[in-house]
Amino acid sequence: MKRVLIALSAMLLVLSCSKMDDVKTVNLATISADYEARDGEILSGILDGNYKITIADGATVTLKNAVIYGVDEDEYSWAGITALGDVTLVLEASNIVRGFASGFPGIFVPEGKTLTLSGSGKLDVSSNGFAPGIGSEGGIGKHGGNIVIQGGTIRATGGDGAAAIGSGRHISCGDITISGGTVTAIGGDEGAGIGSGYEASCGNIAVSGGTVMAEGGDCAAGIGCGHMAQCGTISISGGDVTSRGESDAAGIGSGSGDDGDDDEDEDEDEDDAGDDDTSACGDITISGGTVTIHGHSILAAAAIGSGYSARCGNILISGGTVTADGGYKSAGIGTSERGSVGNITITNGVTQVSAKKWDENTPHSIGGGVDYVSIGTVTVGGKVGPVSESPFVYKP
Repeated sequence: MKRVLIALSAMLLVLSCSKMDDVKTVNLATISADYEARDGEILSGILDGNYKITIADGATVTLKNAVIYGVDEDEYSWAGITALGDVTLVLEASNIVRGFASGFPGIFVPEGKTLTLSGSGKLDVSSNGFAPGIGSEGGIGKHGGNIVIQGGTIRATGGDGAAAIGSGRHISCGDITISGGTVTAIGGDEGAGIGSGYEASCGNIAVSGGTVMAEGGDCAAGIGCGHMAQCGTISISGGDVTSRGESDAAGIGSGSGDDGDDDEDEDEDEDDAGDDDTSACGDITISGGTVTIHGHSILAAAAIGSGYSARCGNILISGGTVTADGGYKSAGIGTSERGSVGNITITNGVTQVSAKKWDENTPHSIGGGVDYVSIGTVTVGGKVGPVSESPFVYKP
């Protein structure tokens, strides 16, 4: 019996060692050609050459002190990291990834596929020009897939016309889901922090946990649409979320629907919010978490809702603690100047909702901004009608 136990122990030791040997660490400084990472591998070191790094379909790969500084030259037409299918990246230690030629992101997610980011490490990710930090390509490039963030400390920066996390200019991406980690997303000029780029689109955006700070570029929402762009529904059910739109864009919702030029003829522009090429987002739902949203202090920007001359769907707030300070000529919850929204409903399931309009010349703290195009039915705790009081606090 004793001999059998010794033999079994030896076999287990061999299997254990064999399993450890299967974990391959790849030092990026030593590779001399394009490299495809396989399931279970660890990428580390500084990439010393203009090589394309891809991740095999279905693979889980760890980034551990990996540094990829892309070179902005047309002959290197690829992202810093390119997923070849459904891929999971586990973050350990501190990592930096930047795309190569300007139209390529830091990390590319192919259309119809899903990138999952997890772990406890850090990631600083960006493009080298006009693509997202994570998501699609930019310009006339390829559409992007779904992005799931479960953990890690991530700082993503968008290029010109691109979201930090989402789509580049004129390009689409899939759904964006954040359930954990610490995420800072700074959109490029006319690109959302999290969502779509300039004249681009993205799927649904959902935050259920983690700490999220998002800031849009010029005319783009913090979370939602870029300038003259579209996105699906936006839902927040947990986490600590702070978001700010730039000029003429909502903190959460749609970006600016046109260039915001005050010198244009108002008669020509009064129906812009109904145009097909305006900025438009789907329904916005907040059911939990701590949500703090600010509109732009100089140019029209609702905290939650539509951007300038733009539109969004219904707004439902049924839980959580929400603070919404509207920007210039804008409501806290509702529309920016010349914007439109669907129904706005705040139920007694919330912990507290605070809303503030820009000044006394703005019609509502919950409802419409200056010269708003349309708003649906506003219901706060069962009471029907827009709210003019500002600051207004609802605490059931």
